[in-house]
Parts: sequence; C-alpha cells; structure tokens
Amino acid sequence: MNSPPPALSKFKKRVSWEDIDKSHLLAHLELCVQEDLSNTGDLTSDRCQISGNGVAELVTREEMIICGLSLIPNIFQAFKVNSLEVENLVDEGVLTPNGTTIAKISGKQSDILKIERTVLNFIQRLSGIATSSNLYAAILSENDVHLLDTRKTTPGIRSLEKFASACGGSYNHRMGLFDRILIKDNHLAASNIVTGDQLHNFLIQIKKKSTNDIVQVEIDSIEYLEISINAGVDAILLDNFSPDDVKRAVLLNKNRVVIEASGGISFQSLKKYARAQPHFVSTGAPIHGSRWMDIGLDWK
Repeated sequence: MNSPPPALSKFKKRVSWEDIDKSHLLAHLELCVQEDLSNTGDLTSDRCQISGNGVAELVTREEMIICGLSLIPNIFQAFKVNSLEVENLVDEGVLTPNGTTIAKISGKQSDILKIERTVLNFIQRLSGIATSSNLYAAILSENDVHLLDTRKTTPGIRSLEKFASACGGSYNHRMGLFDRILIKDNHLAASNIVTGDQLHNFLIQIKKKSTNDIVQVEIDSIEYLEISINAGVDAILLDNFSPDDVKRAVLLNKNRVVIEASGGISFQSLKKYARAQPHFVSTGAPIHGSRWMDIGLDWK
C-alpha cells in the first residue's frame, strides 16, 4: 500500500475553543444583546417585578452531541449579568442522553431570564450541527474516509459553527480565504486557463510562490487529475464527480496527493462516496442543513 500523501496531516485540523477569537465573538454577542434588550431592557420581567436569586438547569429533551456550553460565560459578559455563575456538567462533543442536565446557571432570576433565549439559541443550534456532523462522520469512517466542513456557514459565526462540526467529528477545511490556497473554477476562468497545458504551467507557478502553503486545485474532469498531480499540488478537489469517477480518480492517484470529493453530496449519497474512498468528503450539509436540538431551561 502506498504511504499517505504528505499534506494529509495538514488537512486533519480541528478548531478548539481556545482557537476562537473571543473579541470577535463578543462583538457578535453584543448584537444579540441589542436584539433582545434594545434600549428598554426586559420589559416583562420588570413588570412582573422579578427579584431574588435562583438556579436554572439546561436539560436535554432528546439525545444529542453537546456543543456550545463553553460560550455561556461570554454571553454573561456581553449581557453584563455579573450575578450569574454557570456550572457545566457535560463536556463539549459528548453524546448525551435525553433528560440530561448539562449545565446549571445560578444568580439573580431576572438576569437568568435576560440571557435564557440567547443561551438556548446558541446551544440548540451548535448541538444540532455537532449531532449532524457526527452522523456524517460515522458513516464515512466505516470506509476510513474523513469528513470536512466548508465555508457555507452563517455569516459572522463561522468559527462557532466550525467548532461545532469539529465537536461532531468533522475536520475543518479552511477558515477563510486567508489560510489555504484553493484554486477553484472561477479563479481559472478569471485567469483565462482553458487548456491542460495552461493549467499545468499555471499550477507550477502558483506552487513556486507558495512553498509554505497548502495548494489545492478544483477539477471538474478526470482528464485534469494527472496534469494537476504532475504540477506539484498538495491536494485535488473533485467537483461534482460521481462515486464511480471518484473511485477511478482514487485508483489513478495512488496516494500521491490528498483527494477530496465535494459538490452535491447529501446524506442519502454519502455511503456511495464513502465506498469510493477519497481521503475526505466535504459537504456543508451538516451545518446549513442541520436542525436545532431540543433543550429546555427549567427552574430547579
């Protein structure tokens, strides 16, 4: 068996909570404060004259992969609810049964009511992504294929959604346009690359300028596979290839470069692509197609 391609380990990256820019996160959370409180505050709690301290529990209403509990202190900071403390009872990325208390929030009852919806919105959303990613990753792993996410994320919270996909077992593709070179069809069109020779020479020049960067090229026909490999790229994205054509490309590649299959891959077609055994299958579906999980906030 051929040894793995050199760039394979560089694709096996996962965002950790420590990697996330907390100042960027806080700026987004301040928008959440404005959404809920505007310049008025919590009108209902004020009229009800909510006072005193209490303890609220976050409880799962179904089985799920938990994600987002690490965010709760940042939500407290954004909402300026200094009375509150949180005790997280489950680690990120853990499969959690229905009826599990995953966290306890204690402090002023009026402050708990201020942050309730925002906390639940994020954890339900992120746990949904993690749970969906876990289903995809499990199917692919049966054939030693790995899952990659994409940049098809909610504007402004990409780092959180990629963290959630990582919690579910996905690896993270590039975070943005700044951290990896991925030459797509529109780049080739804008550069007037229309023949195989032009593609070969174009890729050689890109690789010469990018000695410290991963260089990946998207191809839409198997005739460009050998041309791209010979130009020295690190990885090839097979765009909208059928499972049979992906398998053919994998056999021709002989583990020389990283092979990623992408484009229109759904949960229904996932097993077929897994059996073709590219190194990675990338799809945005676990992020943009996942549903929110059911989590409640109950007073203790």
